[in-house]
Amino acid sequence: MSVAGLADPAPPRWLDRLVAWRIPWLVLLASLALTGLAWFQTSRSVAEDAESRFALRVEQLQHQLDDHIKVYVQVARSAAALHSAFPEVRRTEWIRFVDGLDLYERYPGMQGVAFARFVKPEAVQDVIAGVRADGVKSFRIWPDIGGPDRVVNVYSAPVNDQNVRALGYDMFSEPVRRTAIEQARDSGEPAFTRSIALKIDDATGPQPAFIIYQAVYRNGQQPRTVEERRATFAGVVVTPIRVAPLASAIFDSSTRDVGVTIIEGTATDAEFPLYRSRAPSAEPPLLTAVRSVALGGHVWTVRYESRPGFEAGMQGWKPIFVLVAGSALSGLLFTLLWALTTTRGRAVEMAGRMTASLRRREAELHQLFNQAPLGIAMLDRDAKLIDCNPAFARAVGAARDGLVGIDTRLRAQDPALVAAIDNAIAGQSARLEVDQLLLAGGRHSHFNVHLQPVATPDEPPFVLAFVEDIGEKRRAEQHIHYLAHFDALTGLPNRVLLFDRIGQASRQARRDGTKVAVLFIDLDRFKVINDSLGHSFGDEVLRSVARRLHAGLRESDTVGRLGGDEFLIVVPNLEQASDAAAVAEKVLSQLSSPFAVGGQSFVVSPSIGISLFPDDAEDAEGLIRCADIAMYNAKDAGRNAFRFVTREMGARSRERLDLEAALRRALTNGELFIVYQPQVRISDGQVVGVEALLRWRHPEAGLIMPGRFLPIAEETGLVQAIGDWVLQEVCAQIRRWKNHIGLSVPVAVNVAAQQFRDGQLPTKVAAALAANNLDGRELEIEVTEGTLIDDIPAAVSTLRALKERGILIALDDFGTGYSSLSYLHRFPIDKLKIDRSFIHDLEQDGTGDSVPRAIVGLGRSLGLSVVAEGVETEAQLQLLRDLRCESFQGYLFSRPVLPEELEPMLAVRAARDRTRRELGSPVG
Repeated sequence: MSVAGLADPAPPRWLDRLVAWRIPWLVLLASLALTGLAWFQTSRSVAEDAESRFALRVEQLQHQLDDHIKVYVQVARSAAALHSAFPEVRRTEWIRFVDGLDLYERYPGMQGVAFARFVKPEAVQDVIAGVRADGVKSFRIWPDIGGPDRVVNVYSAPVNDQNVRALGYDMFSEPVRRTAIEQARDSGEPAFTRSIALKIDDATGPQPAFIIYQAVYRNGQQPRTVEERRATFAGVVVTPIRVAPLASAIFDSSTRDVGVTIIEGTATDAEFPLYRSRAPSAEPPLLTAVRSVALGGHVWTVRYESRPGFEAGMQGWKPIFVLVAGSALSGLLFTLLWALTTTRGRAVEMAGRMTASLRRREAELHQLFNQAPLGIAMLDRDAKLIDCNPAFARAVGAARDGLVGIDTRLRAQDPALVAAIDNAIAGQSARLEVDQLLLAGGRHSHFNVHLQPVATPDEPPFVLAFVEDIGEKRRAEQHIHYLAHFDALTGLPNRVLLFDRIGQASRQARRDGTKVAVLFIDLDRFKVINDSLGHSFGDEVLRSVARRLHAGLRESDTVGRLGGDEFLIVVPNLEQASDAAAVAEKVLSQLSSPFAVGGQSFVVSPSIGISLFPDDAEDAEGLIRCADIAMYNAKDAGRNAFRFVTREMGARSRERLDLEAALRRALTNGELFIVYQPQVRISDGQVVGVEALLRWRHPEAGLIMPGRFLPIAEETGLVQAIGDWVLQEVCAQIRRWKNHIGLSVPVAVNVAAQQFRDGQLPTKVAAALAANNLDGRELEIEVTEGTLIDDIPAAVSTLRALKERGILIALDDFGTGYSSLSYLHRFPIDKLKIDRSFIHDLEQDGTGDSVPRAIVGLGRSLGLSVVAEGVETEAQLQLLRDLRCESFQGYLFSRPVLPEELEPMLAVRAARDRTRRELGSPVG
């Protein structure tokens, strides 16, 4: 038998063709099946995404509604607090207080704030006579059907026809109001009525509304039991609120994509809802959600429905796209396979091309692996290191050859890293940060580690380890965090950290039933030390005082510096006020010993004001304000003493109210004016910019600086109107300078936080520029770090809108706020301004220049110009020149002056720039 006869017979050619013909059709069916599955998954994903976005939108609107109601409750509490602090408050004072709230602008729907007095039968005539004597000649109590006890509306503001009509109304005469008032009286907390018709609407027709009542007790008491509250009940603060304006302020302007219906009670549908943002649609909504709002013992049901504006963004095109694309790809794959099966040579050629492509891809991946800046390593299922790239070896601090083959679990120094490696081998990815040696024998740093398990069908599973050395980034952020929370001069906690510590201590005291003392310390006659011996000497005194204060306290106590010569001590876990007095006496004793500074010995005495939580205030700001008032009382009593805050000290607060009223008149009476301070380039002494600064010439008190009146303007909202006036006035002055002397440097305007955050700043700036025929390059806007950090996306949007107009952006007081390096690069700013507090430290030995040096280096690395504020001496200027700071401003060159005094200086700069342009030289 021949060898040929022993060979297996070859399969017929038609069988090969049949098998080859079936493969493309099988692939086509499989591709279409996968396309159908992808279409189904995409449809479900789109639906889930829409539901998630709708739920997020609903929560956003619901939080806005809750927050508005909380703010309105706070108005009632504030009015009650006023009456508690000043029980004999008169009608005119009440009206002035309420007018200052600016209800119709800031609290939509709130029709007024009234006080209803609790009146016994025997006191009815006295109350009527008292109110008439207070200016309401036609006052009477109505209706005359009430019980023996009455709650009568005696004050109501703002003063208008509808609020005047409500005077004298006995609220105990109507059951709904009486029930809510009794609830507020017995609980001491705000109480809400259900939806009612207000008495002020009797003449115009009822509108859905509700009333918030806040009880007030005699002599400012805070009784603890129901019996004590009833015995000392003096009346209630009444805040009537119409539902429609309240809801419209939240929903009408921002809910084009969502419809909102508010229903009283727990029903999800009602024929007559309290509020509806849009007319009902004929088509049912695709998405709905129901939320509830608790108003005391009542409930509002809020129904949210998607609108066409929301449904248009649901990306319904994606499933169709997946279906069409999948079908097209399936057809393309079928055509390709058909061609491959019919032309063997072409298939072989294509296989060769694919092989070459895979080899190129493998080479590219290998190159990427070795040149990637991120450390990458591969671990097998036994945690042994299979391979790593050079970046991984550099991060670990070991040679690449010495790492291959090691058992990473044995060499890892962090137990958390060992556990993460085990989890990754088991198939669970992990992310962690390691703040020590990554592997034994390596280098110490801060690492970001990501472990990703990888499983392939034909290969054993392995783990990819990605390592990033973030040590420098962490150290930079920690330094910026330190600058934001600690005083640069003394190293003590600053105002930001002190507020946080007071908040923590207050929450703990509320849980434990203890007290917290806040001691406000001001050094007596410290200005004499500064003026006679110099600021450097004064700074060393402040550091010495800080060391003594810190050394004499418990670990649980906090001592910080507010600024200047003002210190603050927070003492938690006190049982009685005498414990706080003991701490104050200890501080007086500590500071009574002489200080030895610069070869001189002298005594610094403190004046101390003390406030207690919860006796005097319940928040950090209120406690500090009360302690500040007490401190001034200690100074008035002869200094070197301490005082607890008392109600009589509120007279100082009245002085602040007078200043507020005068500030309101100042804007309309033309008492505000602007001065300008030049900014000078250090290299050649040329003026490169101007900053506009606000001043107030009071007709009686004389010149008042911004540090005294701007905080009041910010608290009362006047800063908006003042900021708008400053912007218009500065733009008008720029126009005059351009017309007269050809101004060629930008003029900077400081923008307050409220002015920046209201969303209208770009529009207002554009209007001011257009009104004065300016193109934007002449204007520079200065903002502080704290203004930007509260809402970063909104801040970035506002800054970009300003930049589109060509306006320069400067970050003011840099280094004193909250900035993090991770945020700074996101803001489109042009200039950093070093705060004057750091400039004062420049002449100190040691590290006085560390912060300015860091800021100048940061500005240079980010391509930003840097301006130093408050330069007063040649020594400071020389140090800034050594640090290569670009420019400065301060008394060393010029005080802030009126426009006509600055104009000759600007004219010289403008003439120089014109000459350089004529000669073809660069201007700058």
